[in-house]
Amino acid sequence: MASYAQDVKNELAHSFDDNIDCLRAEFVAMIKVGAKKIDGRIEFTNANAAVARRVIKLAKKFFPNVKPEVAAIRKKRLLKNLTYVVRFIMAGEVQNFFDTLDYAELLKRMRFRVSYLRGAFLAGGSVNRPESQYLLQIITLTASEAEFIRKQMTKLDFNAGFRRYKKKFILWLREGDTICDFLGMLGANNAVERFEIARNIKEIRMQVNRVVNMETGALGKAVDAAQKQIADIKILLDNNAPVKERFRETMKARLENPSCTIGELAEKLGMSQKGLMYRFRMIRRLAEKFGKK
Repeated sequence: MASYAQDVKNELAHSFDDNIDCLRAEFVAMIKVGAKKIDGRIEFTNANAAVARRVIKLAKKFFPNVKPEVAAIRKKRLLKNLTYVVRFIMAGEVQNFFDTLDYAELLKRMRFRVSYLRGAFLAGGSVNRPESQYLLQIITLTASEAEFIRKQMTKLDFNAGFRRYKKKFILWLREGDTICDFLGMLGANNAVERFEIARNIKEIRMQVNRVVNMETGALGKAVDAAQKQIADIKILLDNNAPVKERFRETMKARLENPSCTIGELAEKLGMSQKGLMYRFRMIRRLAEKFGKK
């Protein structure tokens, strides 16, 4: 079963934009974030087949005469899922494409920046399933690229956190609303709908749990109080203590209703909770007096 992050990427990888400038910005971001230069070749690596196919389709648009080398590798450790590798020789059309890149022109419009961030997320992004802790990340291999992506996010009103972990540089968003807005901006509308539904269910459950915990806590306090009151009453009864009639009425009511709250017991006696609490305080004082004896 595909993870939520994989579903998001599958949706984004299949939603092609017809604007060639948007596609260029997205492709450049995917290469910058997800590829390395190795022995005169560009090597793009990703665990999502749809993302790998997306890179190949975009590459055909920008250097149609170059046939990429494609491989699927399965890591031996625990027979993990396949990793897809797309390689291009850094020469001719490929070399010319990157040598003539003008980043000011590449990102001169907001829609181009959005496309660039879409490519960055496809190549190095992840997002937790909405039922768990909210977290969206974009991981890069260089601090300069992480800072560049962060700058584009800031221009679009997304203030990403930044940290370094080992040899990787991580940008992250943690608020549910922000993550929804970001995914929606990238074009993952189905994923956003799923996120919103799961988040609403999660928040309702949290509210129910809070109410239940409060009620359970209140019930526990009521039971503890009742047990202490019964213990006081038994001390007075065991010592044949002289007790005023109204207190005897209270003692009898408590013994007959050991699980009632103060509010419920006060209602049975036809008096206020404040008045009933006063009686139990007086019973406690008497019990302490006779208990010492």
